[in-house]
Amino acid sequence: MTNTEERSFYRGSQLTYQIIGGIAALAMIALSIYLTKHYFDVKFPTGLTGGGLCNINAFFNCDVATHSHLSNIAGVPISLIGILMGLFVLFGFLFNNEKVEGTIHFLLWFNAIGCAVLFLFSLIVLGGLCPACTLYYIASFVTLFAFYKSSSFKTLNIATLASFGAVYLIIFGVVFNNVSGRIAKETDAKSKLAKGLISQFESLPNLGSPEKDSEFIMAKTDKSFKEARVRITKFSDFECPACKMLSDILHKIAKKYEGKVAIQYFFYPLDNNCNPEMQRPLHQSACKAAYLAACLPEKFAAMEAEIFSNQQNLSAEWIEKRAKEEGVLDCYNSKETQEKVLSYINASKPFNVKSTPTFILNGIKIEGVLPENQLSILIDHILSK
Repeated sequence: MTNTEERSFYRGSQLTYQIIGGIAALAMIALSIYLTKHYFDVKFPTGLTGGGLCNINAFFNCDVATHSHLSNIAGVPISLIGILMGLFVLFGFLFNNEKVEGTIHFLLWFNAIGCAVLFLFSLIVLGGLCPACTLYYIASFVTLFAFYKSSSFKTLNIATLASFGAVYLIIFGVVFNNVSGRIAKETDAKSKLAKGLISQFESLPNLGSPEKDSEFIMAKTDKSFKEARVRITKFSDFECPACKMLSDILHKIAKKYEGKVAIQYFFYPLDNNCNPEMQRPLHQSACKAAYLAACLPEKFAAMEAEIFSNQQNLSAEWIEKRAKEEGVLDCYNSKETQEKVLSYINASKPFNVKSTPTFILNGIKIEGVLPENQLSILIDHILSK
């Protein structure tokens, strides 16, 4: 039986800690594989994907960590380290070697410090936590605890570390080569997409901008709307799901191109209560939502986003309650507001707007939702002229 000075995680009567550490190491591997897959799904998407199990809400969200500059080294996800760390722990069971055990024990301490730093960075700087990352941190500390309680071998062996390092560098090189290949393919695909998109955009007739600028602004430059280099006029309905999608995209565009892009909003409710072009009922709260937003031009961008975020529960009761809370109930119920919304609806006629969303980008009419990457291609093209 080993004495106090020669306790070993891998040898002796440490079965409980071996089980705890072994299971925790397997968890480290599984979680790191998931995070690696998530990284590549986000960085190199192959189609439309959902939020996944890892994206619970705005705070517990793996994408927060994935988009951080600390998520990778030269494009290789740091979760690869987690996979190897877990494998090194299991690798130790194959050898009755104090040098290997001491090196793994040392690396687990180093790994735990890294976990603590990443946890604090995510919490304080990123303002959110990656659930899978957090579970990895827990599994790492559990593995370290098992070693701490059962092993007295903590000394780093340079030769063993060099062997582990060589394994990591080989795998890193393979993954780096894969990432480089993906980036090259993606760049080529983007180049082809950009050429086709720009060619199609420039072939369409230029319809100009609405005669009168909107007072409902989502983004602005230091010039008037008509003088801005990039001008987007959006005709939209607050109950239209596709309009919500475009709204989310335009808010991102406004942030990405702050000071370079002007975005104005024109009401076009698909609601026969205020839109004379509608021959039958469709979105029966859309006019009321437009009236509410029309009463708050000074905070339109925020109210537009709020209404869309509550689209699933949008009702006359909710809208009237918000009008009371904003102190604009009289405006909301006034004939003047109804006439104002109607004037914006009528402003769509020169552009033959029949569906929502429809938007005008520097005079070019685009119907439906254009993905953010494609809209960015067109905006970059316009700005490059």
